[in-house]
Amino acid sequence: MFFIIGTKFFTFGSEKTAEQIRCSQCGALTQFTEKTGMNFITLFFVVPTIPISGKKKFIECPNCSARFQTE
Repeated sequence: MFFIIGTKFFTFGSEKTAEQIRCSQCGALTQFTEKTGMNFITLFFVVPTIPISGKKKFIECPNCSARFQTE
């Protein structure tokens, strides 16, 4: 028997930002989505098994899906 493992960044949570922000990738002026995510070791590239990083907060442009890390 063998296992296929990999890594993947999983995101969770989605709140809109209070103000509108201009995206530096596509130039859209819109409310970004605030998300949190973590890197996991995955089983068969699907099932998150072991977290390998701390939580990272970022905002995502709803227009082009560009992500920008926040504090």
